[in-house]
This record gives sequence, structure tokens and C-alpha cells, in this order.
Amino acid sequence: MDICARFKEFRDRGRCVVYFPNTHAEEEPEAYSAFLALMRVQMGIMILAPDREERFEPIYRDALKYHLQTIRHSRLFTSYVPIKSRVYFVETIAVRDAFYACADFCVPGGTLVGGEVDLQSPIRAGCPILFGPKMPDNADRRGLLAAGAARYAETLEDIVEQARDWLKDPASAKAVAAKAQDWWRAQGRSL
Repeated sequence: MDICARFKEFRDRGRCVVYFPNTHAEEEPEAYSAFLALMRVQMGIMILAPDREERFEPIYRDALKYHLQTIRHSRLFTSYVPIKSRVYFVETIAVRDAFYACADFCVPGGTLVGGEVDLQSPIRAGCPILFGPKMPDNADRRGLLAAGAARYAETLEDIVEQARDWLKDPASAKAVAAKAQDWWRAQGRSL
């Protein structure tokens, strides 16, 4: 079964699937805050994937305070994620990149509070990228933004505003993702 088919019920009901991959220390509260604000705009599910294995269990336990129904990837025994779920917790490094293809867009780890940012994985998968407010001001950020190949949220609140457009018009989000692939290749990088 295709991993994205797990979110079939969400797609059938027009709900969003948002990915926060490779989150670094202290980024998960920011991801939850952004997702909770986004749920006021459109119901959906957040896929959350911490950056390192040793952080999986502590982050999962800490997340219980948000009182959101959470499904752990390693413990999903059904074909589909139950529609009442709000968080899909990825605690398996080997499959982390597979979820880019499932998401309406992603907010890469390292862009919420700072740190190393993996751009190649979402670009390779054709996942629209929304940079959080702490995305380093580097050549990749400037180049992607100038090419219309990503979006940038100046504040956590702005993540919701930036996402709103893409959720209303998914085709425009996919067009941005295609521009990111073109831009990446134009820099001499392979996908």
C-alpha cells in the first residue's frame, strides 16, 4: 500500500495534510502552535517528524499536553489513519522522506527556531516549501524566493496566512514545487 493512501479519508473530506519534517530541539512547540492556528482555517492532520531518534520518545511524551489525537507511525496497524487523528508522529527515520509526497506543503525543520535545513528532500519529492521565520538568509532561500519556488513566513502567525492561499488553490502550490525543482536543477544539483 502506498504510504500516502493512509491519508485517504482526509483527502476524501477535503482536509489538509501539513508536514513538519526534521524538527530540531525546541521547534515542536512552534509546529504545534502553527498547526493549531491553521486548524481554525481548515481541518486536517499534521505529520511531525523529529530530526533524531533519541528525541522521538521525549517529543512524543511532551506532545501529549496538546491533547490532540496522535497516531504513531510505528504503531499504525490499520490501513488508514483514523479521521479523528490530528497528528501523525513519524518515528522511523527510514520512511521520513516518504511523507513529503503526502503533504499539501511542508515547513522544514530548522526554519522555525533555526538550525540545519534539508531542502533537497522536499524539492525532490515535489512538496511545496513554506519557510518558517528563522530560515537562514542564504543563497538558497534568496534564490528559491526570487524564482517563486518557495514561500517565506516572517512570523509564526504568517505561516497560516501563507498556507491559506495554497490550501484554497492546491494547483498553485504544486506549481511552486515544480519551480523549486527547476531552480534546484539550474543550480547544477541533482534530484
